[in-house]
Amino acid sequence: MLKKILLTSKNKLILPFYHLVADETPQYVTHLYKPKTTKQFKQDLDVFSTYYKAISLKGLVRSLKENKIIKNASFHLTFDDGLQNFYTEIAPILLKKKIPATIFLNTDFVDNKDLFFRYKANLLIEHYSNATKIEQDIYRNFINEKQKINSKINIKRFLLGIKFKEKHFLDELESQINYSFSDFLNIEKPYLSLTQIKELQEQGFTFGAHSCNHPLYTDLSLKEQLKQTKESLKWLDENINPKQKVFSFPFHDIGVSKEFFIKMESHLDISFGTSGFKKEEVPFHLHRLDMEKSNTNPTQFLINEYLKLAIKIPLGKHKIKRD
Repeated sequence: MLKKILLTSKNKLILPFYHLVADETPQYVTHLYKPKTTKQFKQDLDVFSTYYKAISLKGLVRSLKENKIIKNASFHLTFDDGLQNFYTEIAPILLKKKIPATIFLNTDFVDNKDLFFRYKANLLIEHYSNATKIEQDIYRNFINEKQKINSKINIKRFLLGIKFKEKHFLDELESQINYSFSDFLNIEKPYLSLTQIKELQEQGFTFGAHSCNHPLYTDLSLKEQLKQTKESLKWLDENINPKQKVFSFPFHDIGVSKEFFIKMESHLDISFGTSGFKKEEVPFHLHRLDMEKSNTNPTQFLINEYLKLAIKIPLGKHKIKRD
């Protein structure tokens, strides 16, 4: 059925994205998302390669710049957050299959200098489940103080509900219990090092910016959005000088204004969102498919996405309009 859909669909390009691939879910993401296993990832790649042709970031940018319609079914893989897992687990698979990919970096986290606030929250949830009664009391007292209410506490809900501008709560809590984010970073090294990034770049993989420290953009002012984006792009220019200037939004781009794109147009070749097959009024902004949300086999997942698009088109819900 997918082959028949592709014969008539105008959506010849798919942009699948992942964070990591692991047979055992890493401790820092257990409550956030379930990564694909190695077997599942390879199955995804087999489906992509059967129905689509791999396209490089260079080819993707060239098609966009030259305003050329991609006539053949094509795919380009992307990976967010710049995790070391790409170097150790994913790159060997892609190199063997000769499939290109782009990795988007949170530039403050390269060389394991800091940790995404949602990963911190996840680690504290894991720590709480094995903590002593004294430490668990510290958690409850801390959260009661922050909530300013004495109600029944849901530790997990509170920690996962912390927003970017409240991320200092996580560091405050860390200082009160027997836990160290720095130790975790030094021992586990979840992020790529600059040396690894350069090695991957030499192997043909491409890199883009993913903000400095992974905020939700709708929680930021326009000034802060531009600062996060430009500074992360600047880091890439100064450290690895990528030929293509690309950026993917952390979390999603829902609510980001047209003004942001107008101000960033001269700084970017392409930006990427996460709204699947939805169309944009911003010509250089493309949307990706979240493969970690795929609970079915990859072929059926793609068929479902095309069918959902077919339902949305007559209702006019397949396009994103920006204020």
